[in-house]
Amino acid sequence: MSNLLSRDTRRWLGLIAGVQLLLWTVSGLYFTLIPIETIRGNHLLADQPDPALLVNTNLISPGDLVRQHAGLASLTINDIRLTQRLDRLVYVAEDAAFDGQTGESLAPLSKEEAIHIIRVRTRLEPISAMKLEETAPDHEFRGGPLPVWQVQTDVENARFYVEPVSGRIRAVRTDAWRWFDFLWSLHIMDYESRDNFNHLLIQFLSVLGLLTVLSGLALFVTTEIRKRRGIRSNN
Repeated sequence: MSNLLSRDTRRWLGLIAGVQLLLWTVSGLYFTLIPIETIRGNHLLADQPDPALLVNTNLISPGDLVRQHAGLASLTINDIRLTQRLDRLVYVAEDAAFDGQTGESLAPLSKEEAIHIIRVRTRLEPISAMKLEETAPDHEFRGGPLPVWQVQTDVENARFYVEPVSGRIRAVRTDAWRWFDFLWSLHIMDYESRDNFNHLLIQFLSVLGLLTVLSGLALFVTTEIRKRRGIRSNN
């Protein structure tokens, strides 16, 4: 009875390990077949910042910007970055944007401005936009800076996440990325945050999978040895 129970236990453990090994194989195959640039949605971004705009000689210096705004007095030059927002260059510092020529403080992007950025950068037609103030742990933009504009298009069911201060596109999420994200959760067995691959469950299944493979190899070797001995004894 105990031997039967032991065999049944090994069979079920082998089945569990086999299913997870299959999931690791399928997910790994997807990761290798789909280019990472497609996963990231970079192929949907058609236009880059205008090079002519980046050589604008009428910009104020970061030092002048700090002197103009007392709230920036504690910042260094490394804390201030220059970027393009729509058709102008802006300085971004302390989660605020300032006109690159005048130093004037700029309001965060409106819904219409976020939509316009996606039109310009992708040549796609947005169908909706909403501002996200918070996200769930398993949201497709989890871990990203908030708030953020989420702009939806009908091509590849793509959603673009636009930073309201700088106008930067922080992430692109398509169905290809969502499949990647789902398979990644199966691959590392973290079904919520999808970023922890040092937990006990994956460690247990990894050891179980290793033991299953080793026991299969051992069974193959012992079976072959018995076959060879049987052939020799018959001769």
